[in-house]
Amino acid sequence: MFFQPGVVFPALASYRPYRYAAIVALIFYLFFGKKSEKSLFSSKTTLYFFCFVGLQVVSAGTIWIHGGIDMLNEWKNLVIIYILIFKSCIDERKIKFILLMILLGILYLSYYSISSVLENYQPGILARGYGWYENGNDLVLILVSVIPLALCLGELSNRIFIRYLFLAIAALFAWNILLTGAREGLLGLMVVGSLGLLFAKKISRPIKMIIASILVASILTFGLATVLTRSDLAGQLTGDASSENRIVQWKACLRMVRAHPFLGVGPGESRFEMRNYGGIRGLVPHNTLIQVFAETGIPGGICFFLCTCYPLWEAWEFFKSNRDKLNVSAVIIYKYLTIALAGFWVCAFFSNRLYFQILYVLIALMVANANILNVRIYKENKEISIDN
Repeated sequence: MFFQPGVVFPALASYRPYRYAAIVALIFYLFFGKKSEKSLFSSKTTLYFFCFVGLQVVSAGTIWIHGGIDMLNEWKNLVIIYILIFKSCIDERKIKFILLMILLGILYLSYYSISSVLENYQPGILARGYGWYENGNDLVLILVSVIPLALCLGELSNRIFIRYLFLAIAALFAWNILLTGAREGLLGLMVVGSLGLLFAKKISRPIKMIIASILVASILTFGLATVLTRSDLAGQLTGDASSENRIVQWKACLRMVRAHPFLGVGPGESRFEMRNYGGIRGLVPHNTLIQVFAETGIPGGICFFLCTCYPLWEAWEFFKSNRDKLNVSAVIIYKYLTIALAGFWVCAFFSNRLYFQILYVLIALMVANANILNVRIYKENKEISIDN
């Protein structure tokens, strides 16, 4: 999914590796995979997720002729991946392998992005990706989301070399974000960088202070300087057409919600309906949450908000009541997955990334990891009770 073989190797594109790999993985799982004993709908987040998917498909019925079938195929893969992660991740070892696979795929993407800038460098050249991440906003969002994963694998390693290798990978991703000139990327980098350093246990305090100083200095100097080279901003950070138009589109989306409160205007249709509601036709809302409410209606918007934000609340409640377990490997993974999801939302609030695959992978991993922790804590409490 994250390496995008059909884009890296165009000859593979006709074989649709992403779609068929998900189906093959599901078949292999059904016959050979180890399965979690947890019921699929034992998690509230999973229930919210499937409710949202159902409402998306129903809403797409209004545009079935020119978009509904594609919508069904999009969700088919995401549902398969969600179920596979939920049911097959029965211990943190499997989750660590998944994190590593994601990281390696994005590492190649970042290498390509940075090398493209360095090979053709001149003022105003900004880093871009390829495939799903060709747009600068898509690129920074995936990089912000995976920086905590690199920090997580580093903290889980007992070898100093491996630990600092993953720290270097996180630094590479941060540099890539600085080269994109995306304002939301700088904000997201500040959030995940600060939280990642704050909760890192195996990095000494002096090293943390040095890294934090470099991070802040890089964002305020190189990062902002790169943003100001963008031709569409005319040398200013606010008050530009891009910022002002977003407000116009948000208001238009709110009018769509009032006009179509139950099923919305249809998935992906908000930008085409903008002119009918006082907006700019063809311009996306640049706010994922507002987009969902406009396109799927109030029930769909509520289900989406719950399935993507409830895991953050659940994690917060867990950390409050289990402060004595913060050094357990599964808890460390949970901590960094939470930071990654928070980083995603910092960026997604200013862009349209409803169908961004990393979002649903992070949610599925958080739910699976929470299941592992709950089972383990239950067994520990049961043993204590027997001993007493």
